[in-house]
Amino acid sequence: MKTNTISRAVYLVLAVVVFTLYGCGGGGGDGGGTPTVSGVASSGAPMSGLAFLKDSANNPEMSTSINAQSGAFSFNVSGKTAPYMLRAGTLYSICNGPGTANINPLTHLMVADAAPFANMSSMNSFYNNPNGTQMGTIFGNMSTARQHLQLKMQQLLNAYGVATVDPITVPIVIGQGMDRMFDDVKMSIDASGNVSMMYVNGTAAGTAVYSGAMGNMSGGTMGIVVTPPTTPPVSGITITPSLVKMQVTGTQQQQFTATGINTPVTWSVVTANGGTIDATSGLYTGPNAQGMFLVKATSIADPTKSATATVQMGSGGMMM
Repeated sequence: MKTNTISRAVYLVLAVVVFTLYGCGGGGGDGGGTPTVSGVASSGAPMSGLAFLKDSANNPEMSTSINAQSGAFSFNVSGKTAPYMLRAGTLYSICNGPGTANINPLTHLMVADAAPFANMSSMNSFYNNPNGTQMGTIFGNMSTARQHLQLKMQQLLNAYGVATVDPITVPIVIGQGMDRMFDDVKMSIDASGNVSMMYVNGTAAGTAVYSGAMGNMSGGTMGIVVTPPTTPPVSGITITPSLVKMQVTGTQQQQFTATGINTPVTWSVVTANGGTIDATSGLYTGPNAQGMFLVKATSIADPTKSATATVQMGSGGMMM
């Protein structure tokens, strides 16, 4: 027991040193000296649309296209001041210079923990008008945030074989490792900054994995962790659209539809205070609050089969 404790302590010290020194993955050039920040934006399936970057000097926001098949993106950061804060959809990441900076649910939680940001509104406001000194402090706290993540969610990360990897710098392969985990475990954040992670696939669908305040991973509570099946489960349900982006401006509605072998379905909103949906028709009404919310379609014939769609609520002109 003593040997294991010492080994764990040594590992954490080394993790802090490595993450503090590098922050972003190696590389960051095109062979001709152009400094780049690149990575993969994913939350299970690869994200699409645009990725965005703000530097510490509050220069105009940069944008670049995300490859819809792989989730890959890249920024030329020539003339920009590090650290850089990145976002795609509702998710954030951070980098201290050229290199790899993925964007996914765990990078988001790490940035929120390092700041700390109490809710999505405070996080979005900082991104819109960043302070260089504070951004440097956030990046300096990322090694600690990484420790909080690995200690709090150790059992979940172990289940998917990613206990020792850094969500920001690890090579992301769609459908494998960490991305496979994002397929099975979805995250939602309500307007007050309450984070919920739950299984959405297989026999564990609907089971809580983690809950806690957005800016305090150490204070969060782990739920039940199950061993993922060798073959990813198939729900037989496809929700259209799978991702909806709205502005918090009055009443917002979206019609969801479900197709597949396990339809018809019953509709529900997974996230607390995440709006309402007609259980039969799938007509969703969004809340008057920023956040990331999950809508669920559950098979009537086989309640173990379900699928989820994500609703992203932004405000102030920022389409999250």
